[in-house]
Amino acid sequence: MAETRVLVAGAINSDLVSRVARVPGAGETVTGDSFAIFGGGKGANQAVAAARSGARVSLLGAVGQDAFGRDRLSELAVERIDVSAVAVVAGKASGTASIWVEPGGENRILYVPGATGMVTERAAIDLVERMRPAVVLTTLELPIAVLTALYTRARALGITVVLNATPEPESGRTVLGLVDVLILNEPEAAALLGRDPGGDEGTGAAAGLLENGPKTVVVTMGAAGATLVDASGSETVTSPQVEVVDTTAAGDALCGAFAAELATGKTPIEALRYGVIAGSLAVTKDGAQPSIPTRAQIDARARRSAKE
Repeated sequence: MAETRVLVAGAINSDLVSRVARVPGAGETVTGDSFAIFGGGKGANQAVAAARSGARVSLLGAVGQDAFGRDRLSELAVERIDVSAVAVVAGKASGTASIWVEPGGENRILYVPGATGMVTERAAIDLVERMRPAVVLTTLELPIAVLTALYTRARALGITVVLNATPEPESGRTVLGLVDVLILNEPEAAALLGRDPGGDEGTGAAAGLLENGPKTVVVTMGAAGATLVDASGSETVTSPQVEVVDTTAAGDALCGAFAAELATGKTPIEALRYGVIAGSLAVTKDGAQPSIPTRAQIDARARRSAKE
């Protein structure tokens, strides 16, 4: 596959993962089954997913001057991700996420961003001008002012902007007009629209969000796959049936793989078919980055699905 360029902007975290029979209630202590530390952060996870799908990736983010930060940058370098634009901030801790995983793979996450909030607008503009990627992929983990500057410059350069509207999707309302492709799950779609969760958050939510500026909206629906809506209509991509172990990085795997395919010139629906397979494979293993599949694994699953 010809090399393509993707700029990813978001958090670089250490995931502190505990497997538990059930999460504790207020004032309660529950003994867990196991504990592990993995590289995480939605930005870093999506960068790894894009790189494993064959893209040349640069990452915009920040870490602290601590062991977590050093370990995460070393791991990203092994993935051949360009981390030259990642700031190392004195006096700030690297981002962490405390993750409780219950039987069946469902998880609850407490996120502390740490140094992530120290990324600057100048750093964002400098990186996109230097890299000239085919696609910019971001979460809402960086400050909105930084994302606004990044999107504005990217759009001026003719670069496709993809926003995964998480965490806290409401904070992304002001930048929707600068986004080409919006990706989010059903609860995030409801939050962004100001609706109560639990209604029609697939095609209906995507159509509502399309009116806010993006050219394409993708609503992910877990095991049910994902729905894409654009000016020509809607299409749902079903997910392969797999055994769920840990859902932590499923959305990140989908987004990174989607961006890598989009950067090759594939249409959004073609990229989404690839991304849905990547997301389904990610739930079959523990951890965030360790669970993200390679291009060979995604292609193999696609061939298997075509025969089923």
